[in-house]
Amino acid sequence: MQRKINHTFILIFILSLSTRIILFHSLWGDRRHSTAKIIGSVAIGFYHGEGITYQISEIDNINKIKSNSSGNYLNYFTREGRQNLIQYLPGPSILLSLLWKIIPCYNFSPYIYLQIIIDSILIAFFYIFFKKISGSIICATALLMASNPIVISKSVLIMGYDFWPNFCVLINFIGIWIYLRNYNHFSILLLVGFLSALTIWFRSITSFLPFLITFLILYYLKSSEKLSLKKAIIAVSYYILPVIISILLLSVFRYNQTGNYRPTRSTFWHAFMTGVGQFSNPYNLVSDDEVIRNFARKLNEDLKTASYAEMHYSSNSQYEATLKKEAIHFITQYPQIFVRNIVYRIGIMISPTLFKGWGALPKQLIPFLFPIGFIILLVWFLGMYTLFENHKLLFFLSLTIYLYFFAMFSWFYIVARVIYPFLFINVFVYLFGIKYTGQLVKQKILITTKFG
Repeated sequence: MQRKINHTFILIFILSLSTRIILFHSLWGDRRHSTAKIIGSVAIGFYHGEGITYQISEIDNINKIKSNSSGNYLNYFTREGRQNLIQYLPGPSILLSLLWKIIPCYNFSPYIYLQIIIDSILIAFFYIFFKKISGSIICATALLMASNPIVISKSVLIMGYDFWPNFCVLINFIGIWIYLRNYNHFSILLLVGFLSALTIWFRSITSFLPFLITFLILYYLKSSEKLSLKKAIIAVSYYILPVIISILLLSVFRYNQTGNYRPTRSTFWHAFMTGVGQFSNPYNLVSDDEVIRNFARKLNEDLKTASYAEMHYSSNSQYEATLKKEAIHFITQYPQIFVRNIVYRIGIMISPTLFKGWGALPKQLIPFLFPIGFIILLVWFLGMYTLFENHKLLFFLSLTIYLYFFAMFSWFYIVARVIYPFLFINVFVYLFGIKYTGQLVKQKILITTKFG
């Protein structure tokens, strides 16, 4: 039995790995987030002992090379004119630089290959651990749908930081589920906590997810294992202490770099006002970065001559302060619109086709996909009901992750990268909902046949 599991794991890993490598070298070898060139420049500086700094000429040279697997970025190193990295978190640059120390391939390819390997390992683990509960067909279908080419191209095969929230959610979903089924493997809690702590330095989307999961662990240890509160807290400390330490260290680092202790990227209120523009609003704003910048310039004339760096690179900027003031005004003066937007975004997180603003979708399909979104919404509720009735642990684990994203993002902004981390859970729940619907239909047919 163990040998069969090992063979299945290896097979799924190889299939996933080879598929992603083929896609990387044939279709998406040039996928980059807009921050990639900055990540590369900071990695160059860190490699040469210049700390977390970037250099404009390095950025320009990296930008000229379109393929992520071409060139030697270390050739662009310039010691003069380096600037502290302020706007973004340093994790991707530090990791890229460390990979260059190990692998003498001085471009973005080692970083992307690492993402491919990690993603393939987690997919194999997910199948092995959850196929008994859901069935092989549901589990495999969930992975295939959640790992479709669009998602792969925008998270796994892209040079940037969007892979790491996906990694954080998946490692917590698998790791916490394993621990709460066994209870005695504190090493699993420590490992999951340590890996979650690392992701905080990459992308702040999931930075505070472990704190909510902590309450889930405490609840299960007290209710199912009947542990005392003291023993439950000691157990959960294996998980949450690495996260707390990581956040504290990042806060100190960010203060030294930016003058602000906030352990996230610099701009926030720009994203909030962009979120206001996602739906009808009293300002007639649309969800566009330049539109929001122009809106801020109208609110504050001092911003008319401000550069992009002056507006975006500091959390203490006048630009952020201006938008924060207007955001508070929006919430207090238009609470009904604020609450409406929260409901809209929660619905979209559950059923993404309800949103008409996805740039990746062909406009011709939107009129057809929108009504389907309401069906998906119903299927999701049926799926969650099925999990609650038959798989309590999976229900509460899924619900905890959902509640985190609802609480963190429904009130200000919704983009695809917010949904990608828990998309595999969405698909998992949909399939349970479809399975439950099929059972209801089957029962109805049997009753009709019997009494008809």
